[in-house]
Amino acid sequence: MATSKPQQLSLVGAVAIGLASMLGAGVFFVWSTAWEKANDQIFIALALAALVASLNAASVYQLASHVSRAGGVYSYARVYLPKEFSFIAGFSFVFGKIASIAAIAIIIETYLLPGVQGWPAAVAAVLVMTFLNLLGINRTAQMAAVLAITTISFIVFSITTGFAHGLSGSSFSTSMLIPSASLSTLSAASLIFFAFAGYARVATLGDEVRDPKKNIPKAIAISLSAVLVIYLLITIVFIGILQPSNEAVPAAVFESMASITASWFPTWLIDLVVVGASLGSILALLAGVSRTAATMAEDKELPKAFAKRNRFGAPWLAEVLIAVGAITLIETSQYTQWVIAFSSFSVLLYYAIGHISAFMQPKEERRQPRIFAILGFLLCVLLLTNVPGPAVQISTVILVIAVLVRYAVRRVAMGATEN
Repeated sequence: MATSKPQQLSLVGAVAIGLASMLGAGVFFVWSTAWEKANDQIFIALALAALVASLNAASVYQLASHVSRAGGVYSYARVYLPKEFSFIAGFSFVFGKIASIAAIAIIIETYLLPGVQGWPAAVAAVLVMTFLNLLGINRTAQMAAVLAITTISFIVFSITTGFAHGLSGSSFSTSMLIPSASLSTLSAASLIFFAFAGYARVATLGDEVRDPKKNIPKAIAISLSAVLVIYLLITIVFIGILQPSNEAVPAAVFESMASITASWFPTWLIDLVVVGASLGSILALLAGVSRTAATMAEDKELPKAFAKRNRFGAPWLAEVLIAVGAITLIETSQYTQWVIAFSSFSVLLYYAIGHISAFMQPKEERRQPRIFAILGFLLCVLLLTNVPGPAVQISTVILVIAVLVRYAVRRVAMGATEN
């Protein structure tokens, strides 16, 4: 029986997935919550999150230039570190991104059907995007490109109308640019990092990208650079137009800004853009997470069934089970911010292991001095220990349980082999 040729993404498709992953629900959610944490230190929090994202991208760029296998940091760690590290990276990524999918789906629900019991819109979003992903990576990239273009267009519109309206100079002060020793600023940075997470999503796709050692690093650099500029401009407009205070922080930031700078723009259309951006983010997340799980299954770190692929090349069982996990979180979650904190903790741990992997690369493979990997590792640890809510404690317990289960399963397998 003839097998169909695996689908492969171009550089443009890879960039589209990176942009769709970052410019999802996070960009519409984190600014008000970050302001509540950091207040006038929000630029410092943004700069810290951007620095961590840039250092993470630099290490992933370096690693992706020499390892083309799907799985991202999980696969990189498997080359340069003991297998225990790669398992922790892979499990952290899968667990963290299931939380991300749930959080983004909940944000869709709050825009479409606020206050409705049962989260029907959130569950439907996960199910529809899972079905689309099962049709293959090129269809994922095409839809991601459409949603990313729509989202970028709206964000550019919001920034442009904001500057055209005129920013309040009294809202800015030199104190905003002077760092202060505050744990709240670190918490805000960890939340803003959620809006950056996604720049390396394409790295999890491996050989499903055409010429991966060349195009994956390029896609990471292009998508992250674009989003860095966009987020800085959003923060300036957010402060200059809304002039937030400690007492009054708008929840729907873009709706509030549009009501001032473009009152003629319909609110329902803003809601549709937010939903579209969120769907694009879920779509890209499902593609990356399922392929990491499939790669772990190929290495016997997860049940072998996770590696099964359909005729479109999609790891269908991994997709379905990840969707089930996200829906479970949706149905049991009450605090979106906490779910985002779980995601940030796990993903920061994932990138911390990525920095260790980059540090361990031989000299001839390194593109930058080791000090970048060291600094990236330290900053990831700093942020992950300061995420808000109970994420640190609960995530650590779950991770320890996963490691112990892995150890026990391997001990039983070794005993069966000896007998």
